[in-house]
Amino acid sequence: MKIPVLAAAFALIVPAFVNGSPTPAIRYVLTQPDGGEDSFWAWPNHGDSAWKRAESFREIGAAIRNARSTEAWIRMEADLTAASVNNSYFRIRHSGPVEVYVNGLKRVVATEAASDFMDYPSGRRRPESIGRNVYAIHFQHKEGAEPVLDIEWRSAPWTAPPAESRFPDPVLPDAIRDAQVCPGPDGAYYLTGTTGDEAFLKPGPDAWLRGPGIQVFKSTDLRHWKSLGWVWTFERDGTWNKEFGTFGERGPARGIFAPEIHYLKGKFWLVYSVNHTTPKHRFGIGLACAERPEGPWREMSPDHPLTEGFDPSLFEDDDGKVYLLKHGGEISELSADMTRLVSPARQLTAENFPSVGYEGVCLFKSQGKYFLTAAEWNVHEDGTQSYDSMVAVSTNLFGPYGPRQCALRYGGHNGYFHDANGNLQATIWCYPDHDPHWQKTSIVPMRIGPHTSGQSALMPAGLGEAPPGR
Repeated sequence: MKIPVLAAAFALIVPAFVNGSPTPAIRYVLTQPDGGEDSFWAWPNHGDSAWKRAESFREIGAAIRNARSTEAWIRMEADLTAASVNNSYFRIRHSGPVEVYVNGLKRVVATEAASDFMDYPSGRRRPESIGRNVYAIHFQHKEGAEPVLDIEWRSAPWTAPPAESRFPDPVLPDAIRDAQVCPGPDGAYYLTGTTGDEAFLKPGPDAWLRGPGIQVFKSTDLRHWKSLGWVWTFERDGTWNKEFGTFGERGPARGIFAPEIHYLKGKFWLVYSVNHTTPKHRFGIGLACAERPEGPWREMSPDHPLTEGFDPSLFEDDDGKVYLLKHGGEISELSADMTRLVSPARQLTAENFPSVGYEGVCLFKSQGKYFLTAAEWNVHEDGTQSYDSMVAVSTNLFGPYGPRQCALRYGGHNGYFHDANGNLQATIWCYPDHDPHWQKTSIVPMRIGPHTSGQSALMPAGLGEAPPGR
């Protein structure tokens, strides 16, 4: 998330609220605490009884302003429930760098000032748990004559699907992540996702580094699938992405993350992200077109990626306009010839959170409404975490979207599609990693029903039921 530079110093101190009540147990100091250099001050077991007690963040902001302090350390204790832990986040306006710790773990680093409130979720694989949690903030004033630190902490209830004890059996023996299914014009279904060998998909020194390209599988009944092979490869079809690069601090790397296959405008389309960074691109999203899912594929932007980023998806609206989505809900319009983006990316947000999820976005329309889905790590009532498919619903493409809900537990980074009978289906692959079905694609019937907010909700039609044709 880009942090704007503070243009002028001004203060509007806003108190923090938790489920409608002022946040309890806030303490702060304006001089470096014991263990300040090694961040021990941020850990839950750090003694802060000698710190100043504040009734709200408003009080801390005023103290910083009045003392002209260039630095502040803040600790907040909060008791979270299963209904509130997943939708808790900070909104902060600050005249210098800010770091946010959750239970001693550094989760946010904002190196520049923010002249307006910025949203700061705790990030992937949530460090919060049910019960007592400690949030810590380190602020350093850099911009303007007057220090500004305005903090809001927001926590909203969420809706989770009922717990299920078993899931449909996998429809493919192959290891696949980020599985997605496309109904074709021939009555068949086409499936793709992140694939590769054991070294690519499993933890190890070569994990996520190198893969040949994109595989596609075909079925006429959603039960029996056959591989069409590697329909797109770097060596045969690569253009701007053919050069090896690095993945994080490792390399050489050249692989595909989260490809999707779509049928739009009378043609098949592969949209994908590459895992590697080179002097010419950082990750990067490509789009290729073909008459048949087997190819040959033609790159729509052969000299450079459509945009930087990862986890792309396509959506065609009723007016024929096609949009590229990426990350956890950024959306841009594609040109009519599908060769470039014609609008800047804008973040689609949920009513109760800055995004629907942090990655793996998917958008579909049903019953006249837009269903925006993305993946998120959540804490559930049993105290365990899972990688889930979240959803928010709107009557307008660009929102506002309603509250985000957990649509499918363990369904993180999946896809949704309507089968030949008009029934809504979802892919699922991310069972717990100790489950034998982990990284094996299953198909789950879904349904749209009422939400407690009065809006539509997306939920399983009955986990454990066999998908159509079984």
